[in-house]
Amino acid sequence: MRVARAAAAVVVLALLALLVWDVCHSSRGGVAAKVDKGHTVAAPKTALPFFGRRNGTFDLAAYRGKVVVLNFWASWCVDCKLEAKTLHDAAAKWGTNVVFVGVDGSDLTGAASKYMKHYDVNYSVVRDIGGHVQSKWGVTGFPETFFVDPQGRVIPPHIVGPIGATDLRAAIRRALAA
Repeated sequence: MRVARAAAAVVVLALLALLVWDVCHSSRGGVAAKVDKGHTVAAPKTALPFFGRRNGTFDLAAYRGKVVVLNFWASWCVDCKLEAKTLHDAAAKWGTNVVFVGVDGSDLTGAASKYMKHYDVNYSVVRDIGGHVQSKWGVTGFPETFFVDPQGRVIPPHIVGPIGATDLRAAIRRALAA
């Protein structure tokens, strides 16, 4: 019995050491951490399958020359529901001048579809199952919004929480002027 307990303790300590090593050697917040310090950075490679009625793959690099608003959301997120109308209205207003993309990485297909229908999501939505893209961008919760300028650079601000219409409009104008 003592041998089994000792082996279990060794395994737990080894896993704890691995966790500490991973935290110490992680990407330190991805794009979000840099943008939050006021830096403009090259957008990471972002290619994800479209969700819903649209087939194919969204590739951020294909949108060079346009401003892209990248909004990470989840159907269960209360703050995402609070900003849904703002994003809907802005996507309708800016039309083809600004590309809005919702990134859903935590929902089952039915929950995501129900959310999109209920909130009349009128822009493209992609799936990040496994959260690999969220990790590259440094997303720590929902919603989070990033702005990519026409040169493919992520510019401040990075919005954590629901974005208001005034802040959204100002950020888009800043990206267009970049």
